[in-house]
Amino acid sequence: MPHRSVAVILNVGGSALDWGALGDVPQSRVVRAEFACGERAACVAATLEHECPPGELVAALRRWAAGRGWSVTVAPLEGPR
Repeated sequence: MPHRSVAVILNVGGSALDWGALGDVPQSRVVRAEFACGERAACVAATLEHECPPGELVAALRRWAAGRGWSVTVAPLEGPR
């Protein structure tokens, strides 16, 4: 059974953060995303499904986000989908 996690990604001056930018999220599949944009920052809360352990996902997402000038935090989801 795949794992589910929520990744919160923050962009302050990095690459554009939109649906297209989430197309190459590593080791996971985006099943839902909610975006918020202000004058100087944007963020997304993305629900991800992934086969890898949560710790492996966190490491992959941090490398991926850092390469775009973003920061990310990840929280595993528990319970039914």
